[in-house]
Amino acid sequence: MAIDFSKINLEVIDLNTNATPDIFINQNGITFSRRVLEDMNYPQNVQYGFDAAQHIFAIRVCKSNEAKAATFSKPRAEQTSTLSCGNKNLKEVVVRLIPDYKPKMRYKVTGQYDPENRVMYFDMTTAEESLFRATDK
Repeated sequence: MAIDFSKINLEVIDLNTNATPDIFINQNGITFSRRVLEDMNYPQNVQYGFDAAQHIFAIRVCKSNEAKAATFSKPRAEQTSTLSCGNKNLKEVVVRLIPDYKPKMRYKVTGQYDPENRVMYFDMTTAEESLFRATDK
């Protein structure tokens, strides 16, 4: 049976961007995948938030003059890789949201983006444990 090539609609795969908007939490801090940055349109400033009762971590796009605004991404052309954050205060809050958190483990959490409100939500109860890059210390 021959393939009808005229009915195939190919999409180009972007090898530089993750398929899902993920964060990775390890001993050194939090890393945001390029897909997080892309979905949020490379925001210069964000506010970090959380809902302890529901184990939700969130990142909201904001202006630099808003309360507790934090610098986040460089412009798209300049942000050539993932974004890492070693802020201990942020990491402390995030790890408390992960059920049964183990300090020597690495965790991956996939986010969901709300484009209307420009907020990326991470359900920390879905954190996947990984031995990848874990240390023996």
